Amino acid sequence: MSEVFRRFTPELEIRGAGQGGDGRTIVGIAVPYGRAQVIDESLTEQFARGAFNRQLAAANRVRFARGHLASGGGVIGRTLELRDDPAGLIGVFRVSATPLGEETLELVRDGALTDLSIGFRPRQNRRLSDGTVERVTADLREVAVVCEGAYGAAASVTAVRSVEREQVEREQVEREQVEREQVERSRRVLAEVLARAPRLPPVE
Repeated sequence: MSEVFRRFTPELEIRGAGQGGDGRTIVGIAVPYGRAQVIDESLTEQFARGAFNRQLAAANRVRFARGHLASGGGVIGRTLELRDDPAGLIGVFRVSATPLGEETLELVRDGALTDLSIGFRPRQNRRLSDGTVERVTADLREVAVVCEGAYGAAASVTAVRSVEREQVEREQVEREQVEREQVERSRRVLAEVLARAPRLPPVE
């Protein structure tokens, strides 16, 4: 089956160095779930939650571009992560330090580029009672930053942040987990010591 393209209108935000990084990682909703959208006079479409679960474990295979490659667009980076969320498919994308990547980031900062678009191949569809075609499963081929979208603010790039910031966040979570484990171990050891300790006679 041929590849299909859909555009979504997000609100782009860039997190720069003042927010903990170099502002090269785009984070946002690539595909909203459960939002019916009129594509043309013969098709109203929405995506079911989990439609792209096949790609979650292989996010690096999903291309990240400025404009769709089939329409002359160019690759600007790579997909770092895809996560399933009630609101939609959340993507984390790293923009490379190429001329096209730098230009794209600047246009996002200026608000000139505000939308995301996906390229996908439908796998399983179902028709809802109101005639809407729901994409139950599909293969996500690429995500592109584009000039114009179709799904409104439901599909949103929520942030452009740095890899350094993400690393700090991960390290913080790991530290907190280690601290919780240490506290729990200390409690267990204390309980064992108290259980083995001889009982003193009551003071008269």
